[in-house]
Amino acid sequence: MKKRKYWYKLDNAAKIFPAVSKDDRSNVFRLSFYIDEVVDSEILEQAVNKILPRFETFAVQMKNGLFWNYFSENHRHFEVEEEPAQVCKYFKSIRNSGYMFKVYYLDNKITLETFHAISDGTGALQFLKSIVFQYFKLRGFKLEHEHLILSELPYSKKESEDNFVSNYDKNNKLNLKEEKAYHLSGEKFHQHWVLVYKIRLNTKAMIDIVKNKYHVTVTQYVTALLAYSIYKETVDFVGHKKPLKIFIPVNLRPYFDSITLRNFTLYIKSTYTSEKNDWTFEEMLKLTKSYFEDQLDKHKLHGRINALVGFEKNAWIRTLPLILKQIAFKVGYNLLGESINSCSISNLGICKLPKDLEEKIVDADFVNAGYGIAMTLISLKEHTNIILSSPLKDLSIMSYFTKMLVDEGLEVVADTNYKEDYDEIL
Repeated sequence: MKKRKYWYKLDNAAKIFPAVSKDDRSNVFRLSFYIDEVVDSEILEQAVNKILPRFETFAVQMKNGLFWNYFSENHRHFEVEEEPAQVCKYFKSIRNSGYMFKVYYLDNKITLETFHAISDGTGALQFLKSIVFQYFKLRGFKLEHEHLILSELPYSKKESEDNFVSNYDKNNKLNLKEEKAYHLSGEKFHQHWVLVYKIRLNTKAMIDIVKNKYHVTVTQYVTALLAYSIYKETVDFVGHKKPLKIFIPVNLRPYFDSITLRNFTLYIKSTYTSEKNDWTFEEMLKLTKSYFEDQLDKHKLHGRINALVGFEKNAWIRTLPLILKQIAFKVGYNLLGESINSCSISNLGICKLPKDLEEKIVDADFVNAGYGIAMTLISLKEHTNIILSSPLKDLSIMSYFTKMLVDEGLEVVADTNYKEDYDEIL
């Protein structure tokens, strides 16, 4: 049977990543499951190749057109690899059989690292769940999918839809102008090493404090906690001309009835002035809550979608050849990308698994390699993992963040890939 040919335009969020990604800005994120046995790499590779044709938006390679990059089908055999020491490392798809994701194994750990051009965290998690489900099926286990595993369900074209474009309305556009933000500074690890600092705590205990004591959401709470930790532990923030701006990606699928596996997120932001020198945590939390309530509005989110897609549809932009677009993207990202963002926080929420698979998975990680500090959250079973990653050697902000959690009475288990001798080696 002849394999079907297909191709996709890059979605609105994806278009910038091929132009601006490099060794120190990989735009790669990681999802991992720790299973209850040592991973058999041969079976894992079989599992990936078994389900890959079902996930058209992952089974692609990127090609250069005259005006835009585009994705075309990729039917090459995919090879899994042993997990390297470096997290979310930039990789060239040409050295990965054209694929823009990696699957790693290490002891009992299965890791998916995804180049952001093909998917966001929500889409990638669906892919990883299917890989691990198929792995255990090939191992001989009988598992019920409970309609939670996409590889066990019929394919829907809506999974491949660009929902930025499908929800575009030229009559509702918001102004997207942004002021520049304060940036964390300090000595960086060499060789583009990323420090990972993992905090594990009981989900119910945290929610009890967040909801009953502070009357906010978990994401609002950790956003304010990170902002306060930065305020307390930096020596150059107070009096700085630029504000601290924390960007939080919002999964748009619930707002627009979407099931796409492609990128469909927008950032909201929480901003804290550097002119104030007597911040309290409660003040920062109150401000954070107000930002969330104001920006998490479907009409406003829709207006931002329209502004972004409207830029893409601009007649002058569309007629620029790809090479000039890439130059424009690089310049624009340097001016309006990193410069307007201090840190980021991404919360994937509760990882829902069928009972049979949940019994086989003991832990889950979500890591995003960003500049400054990138925080991620994922919850599995009774616990939540908060992971902070950074190219900077200074752990003081992460330590203060942990102290704040402990001071609330939470039992915290912290782990890191940091070693003292990295100061000399890296």
